[in-house]
Amino acid sequence: MPISSVAAGAAAASTGSTSSSTAQNNSIASLSSNEFLKLLVTELTNQNPLSPMNPSSMVQQTSSLSMVQLLDSVSNELSSIRSQAGVVNAANLIGQTVSYTTASGKQGSGVVSGVAMANGSLNLNINGSAIPSSEVTAVGKTIGGAGS
Repeated sequence: MPISSVAAGAAAASTGSTSSSTAQNNSIASLSSNEFLKLLVTELTNQNPLSPMNPSSMVQQTSSLSMVQLLDSVSNELSSIRSQAGVVNAANLIGQTVSYTTASGKQGSGVVSGVAMANGSLNLNINGSAIPSSEVTAVGKTIGGAGS
């Protein structure tokens, strides 16, 4: 029995219903490498000795495990690069005048004097306050300002 059948069965058992083809593909795509490996071991343990798994099917499933692990690694690296790029971009704002609007609707502006990460959020130090970089609305002249 291929892993896709095992995964589909597990998904159907957890939801209490049978899944459509799309739902089966989504449940397989969301498996972690550890879950995938557990399914493969379970499949090997429970296979019929009179009708063992086709060797090419085994190679295909093993390569699928390698692909899942590789994609997981690439995803983690991309997240790290994106975070680092955000810090570099924010650091370029040091010394610049920015305008911002907070989540509560308060508007303000000031010169960026520093950058810090706090709780996964990139914050700019503006006039002694930590302002999330996502709240910046303009860079350069302040709105209504007379700077150059």
